[in-house]
Amino acid sequence: MSRPDYLPSTRVETHAHVYETTRYSHRLYPADDRATVRIDGDGGEITVYGHLADLTRLRDAIVDVVAELAAARQNIAQQGTAAESAA
Repeated sequence: MSRPDYLPSTRVETHAHVYETTRYSHRLYPADDRATVRIDGDGGEITVYGHLADLTRLRDAIVDVVAELAAARQNIAQQGTAAESAA
C-alpha cells in the first residue's frame, strides 16, 4: 500500500511488548479488502491497519520469526546438553 497524498510524510515509530496478558481484537472491512488488529495492554494500545495482502505478509513474517526462534532455542538446548555430556 503506498501512502496516499493526503497523509503527512512524517513517520512515527512505536513498540509493543507482548505478554500473556496482552489482548488482541480485530475489525473486518471486507468491502475495502482490509482489516485492523488491535494489540491492547495496560500501557496502551496499537492498531495495525492493512489490506489482505499486507496482513498476509505480516502473518508470514511472524511465522518465520517463530520458526527461527524455536530453532535457535533448540540449538541452545542441544549445545547445553552436549556441553554437559563432555564434562
